[in-house]
This record gives sequence, structure tokens and C-alpha cells, in this order.
Amino acid sequence: MTRIRAIVLAAQDEEARPVLHLLAHAATKPAKLSCPTGAGWTAASTHGNILVLRTGIGLTATASALGWALAHFSPRFVLSTGSAGGLATDIGVGDVVIGSSYAYGSADATTFGYVRGQIPGQPPSFAGSPPLLEAVPPGVRQGLMLSGDSFVTAANVGDMRQAFPEALSTDMESAAAAQVCATWDIPFASIRCISDLCGPQAGQDYHLGLNDAAQRSAETAINLLYAVSENARSGPAQRFSEESLRAALLLAFARVRKLPPESINGVPAKIRAALEQQLEADGHLDIAPTALAAIAAAQKAIAQDNTLTLTAKQYDTQRAALVGELGLDSGRGHLSWPPPRKPSSSGSMGIGMMRLNKSACGRSPAVNAAD
Repeated sequence: MTRIRAIVLAAQDEEARPVLHLLAHAATKPAKLSCPTGAGWTAASTHGNILVLRTGIGLTATASALGWALAHFSPRFVLSTGSAGGLATDIGVGDVVIGSSYAYGSADATTFGYVRGQIPGQPPSFAGSPPLLEAVPPGVRQGLMLSGDSFVTAANVGDMRQAFPEALSTDMESAAAAQVCATWDIPFASIRCISDLCGPQAGQDYHLGLNDAAQRSAETAINLLYAVSENARSGPAQRFSEESLRAALLLAFARVRKLPPESINGVPAKIRAALEQQLEADGHLDIAPTALAAIAAAQKAIAQDNTLTLTAKQYDTQRAALVGELGLDSGRGHLSWPPPRKPSSSGSMGIGMMRLNKSACGRSPAVNAAD
């Protein structure tokens, strides 16, 4: 299954199109993904695989499509993009906003003791993700975003503003996506461009074309996606210890030979610790047992035949395959494990001529990573 780093939601084709266009310039051309509701595309970028999901308009359509996606993928975060109606009296057409919290504007169970906007059994509002909010580009306003299944117009904007005086905007999807992400414990942020004012004051512009609003919100969403990815590029994954390099070679060797897994008890403690540290840094500690079992198999095979080798081409092929399977970051300024074979600008060690010695492989003599 393809590993997905992030999901970007858009309700309409007009809102999904600029996201796909921007990704096409910084990633592979988005490929259509078969899904039972809405429409999906995946793009492999230097920031990992991105799933763009056109959900359809409305709370139910959004929850249905996102629920399906989260049942099949485990993204690090979810973004929603598109247009919204301006609710705050000082908001303007063309302003871009991000939700610091999300509530249902049309929900009213106050008779039973709930606050306005709260669905019974749910919190009064759903909080935005602090790391996403901290990475938001300058000039983007943060605040409460409302969602509902009906438009807010001049006829009912007074009531909405009275009930939610701090609300910036209203749309028909964000709160549903926030609730689904809260259920799955996935960081979420909705980025919207104000295309209309719910109750414009005299002299205010009150309308922006959907295409223009979609473009502005998409640009902000993609910038946020990249900013979050860059901020994550620190720590152990930037440089590689000798043990993590040896682990990479052994894993590639096992994959080339299609070796059956072996008990991990014989894997040296330093290699095991280095591997787990790298995988944890990249958010894939769950594959450590499988990787260690493969490394153990490589050790056993090498111990039985010390003439076996691993070529540079074989290593490169296996590394590319594994990076693709996991949706790992491998672009400029960041190197996810397994590391590339040659030295890079980040200062990581090259492994073009590295030799696995007996102490690193347990009982094994040597594996040549020769060019």
C-alpha cells in the first residue's frame, strides 16, 4: 500500500484543480486514485506522497470521503482548502484564514445543556493543530471557523455573529473534517480564502471568483505543507551513524536476495538501536520488526557464503523502492533512512565503497557495496 504523508481535501473540482497544478510543479504528475466516494489523486514529492481528495460539497460528503481515506492510509496530517464565506465584520474578500478551532454553526442543542455549535457527545469545538498553526505563512488570519449545511446570508448573519462573535468564516466542510481527524487523532488544519461576505457593510467588496479564491487557498495550503515538512527535517534523520549505514546495506541485501525473515535475536544491539532510531525519526517505527528480521536473514546468508556481494546499483534500486513504499522524504536538505549511496550536501556519509565487517554483521565476513 502507498504510504501517504499528507492528505489535502477540496470539496469541488475548482478547488482541487489548483492544488493538483501546484503539486505537478514540485512532484510527479498526480495519478488518479480509485476511491468509492469523491475523487482522489496521489503525487510523489520530495516531501513524501500527497493524496489530494475531492470530497464533494457538504458535511456528510466530507466525512464519508475522509473516513474512507483514513481507513486506508495513515497521513501525518490533513489539510482542507477552498473557499469560505466571511463572517467577521473586519474580514475582507480575498483574505486567507486558517482555523484555530472548528464548530458547527447550525448545531443547536442548547435545550439539553450543550453550547451553541456543539454536537451532543462531542466537544464544544475541535481544536486546530498547534504545529500546523505555528507553521502558517505570514498574513494568514487564525480563528474560529464554522461549518453547516446551509449558507449564511444577510438574513441570518446577525444571529450567527451574535452566537459566535469570534468566528472568522463559515463553510460547509471544515468542522466535519476536523471531527473525523479528531476521532483518528490526526493533526488537521483548514485553509480557506474568503470568496463572499455573509453580510457586507456599505462600500465593501462582497464577491471574489471561486477560481481566484481556490488559487489563493491552494497556494497557502501547499506552502504550509512544505513548511511543516521542512520543520520536521531536523534531528537524527539528517545524518547517519555507521551502524545505520550497515543496517541499510544488510536490508538492501536481504531484499535483493528475497531472503525469508530470521529471528532478530542475533542482530547486534548497536545496529538494532540505530535502525529503530532512524525509523522513529521518519515516523515508521512500525516496520522495525520486519526490517530487523530481514537484516538477520542477511547476516545468516553472508555467514554461510562470504563471497556474496551487494552492488551499488542493487542498493540504489532497493533504496528507491523502499522510499517509494514508505512515502519517505528524500529531497534536498533532508535524507530519510535508508541513506543515498553518494555523499550529499547535508553532510551524510556516502556508502559507495563501504564494507560490512565481521563485528558489524555478527558472524558475517563482508559485503561489498562496490561501484
